[in-house]
Amino acid sequence: MSEIINNIKVFTLSEVTRSIEKTINERYRSSFWVKAEMLKLNHYTASGHCYPDLVEKKDGKIISQLRAVMWKNDYERSNKIFLNVTKEPLKDGITIMFQASLSYDSVYGLSLRIIDINPSFSLGEMERERQETIEKLRQESLFDLNKQLPFPPVFKSLALISVATSKGFSDFMQVIDNNSNQYRVFTYLFPSLLQGDNAVGTLIDALNTVKIVKDYFDAVLIIRGGGGDIGLSCYNNYELCRAIAQFPLPVLTGIGHSTNETVTELVASLNAITPTQLADFIINRFADFDTDVIKLQQSIINIANAEIEKQSQKINILQDNLIIKTQNKFVKEHDSLQIFEKYITLLNPNNLLSRGYSITTLNGMLVKSINDVKDGDIIESKFKDGKIKSVVLK
Repeated sequence: MSEIINNIKVFTLSEVTRSIEKTINERYRSSFWVKAEMLKLNHYTASGHCYPDLVEKKDGKIISQLRAVMWKNDYERSNKIFLNVTKEPLKDGITIMFQASLSYDSVYGLSLRIIDINPSFSLGEMERERQETIEKLRQESLFDLNKQLPFPPVFKSLALISVATSKGFSDFMQVIDNNSNQYRVFTYLFPSLLQGDNAVGTLIDALNTVKIVKDYFDAVLIIRGGGGDIGLSCYNNYELCRAIAQFPLPVLTGIGHSTNETVTELVASLNAITPTQLADFIINRFADFDTDVIKLQQSIINIANAEIEKQSQKINILQDNLIIKTQNKFVKEHDSLQIFEKYITLLNPNNLLSRGYSITTLNGMLVKSINDVKDGDIIESKFKDGKIKSVVLK
């Protein structure tokens, strides 16, 4: 009991704790619903109990914090329902709405017991963040920015953001390395967490690292195995989606089997449902390019053959024309030669002699005029049938 010491009323500790216990237990007789972020689940497998660290944040800072308790039966029941609805178990870093009761024990202190968890609320919180991020990016004209980047004809060099031990990464590399056409693609892994509270920071860090060496790559790929919507919540983060939207290379995603696309998938240049589908896209692009090259090659051959045929026809026509013109020229020249031959024949001295003409020479020189000789010259006259010599008398 309380007592008076130096005119001051002093309570015992048990009186204080009983007063607190009475006040709290009378005030919180029934359960109530609370919204908080479960910073840490703190599940102890030995006992099956959980002691979640709950926080409320404002502008990224914790403004309220409290540790709760989930007894084994409550945890197993709630986790089963949560898993059925969200396809993910209860885990660190998710926002939950839970039914709780508050009690105070003089020895064990304040206890916030989580009785039940509403999984639909957690999905709703993710959708709310998703819509807010979409709206911000649209207002800043960033939403379609990465989609406007052109794709190369083939993706020869890829920066991969993933975890080496991820099944999604393994599935992707299996398709890339063992494609039937033996196309060769250079890949380099930039490790990052793929889910949870710290995933956003490591994903952005990986993007920033790729940006430094962007000239060596055709695209950056974010690869993750399958999972429920809750596990994909980090891909709705505004800062991450903004970094992807503004990235200088095409960003391609294959982050799981989610039916409700995350904002990361929406702002990326290309989204594949699974890493395997994304790898198929890369390989098929090589095959399409091969087909285009073969078609172009055949088109060039067809055009060349058509041009050769066209020019061949022209050559044949020119050849025929040349033959005709040559033949005509030969005929014409032959006629000219025959006429010329007739003239030569007519001008042949022997022919002239046969017509009664004679040829007179003096000392072997043709006498063309009477003035070419003088008295006493001996001249020679040639006739058709012989020659005679004469003495000139003027």
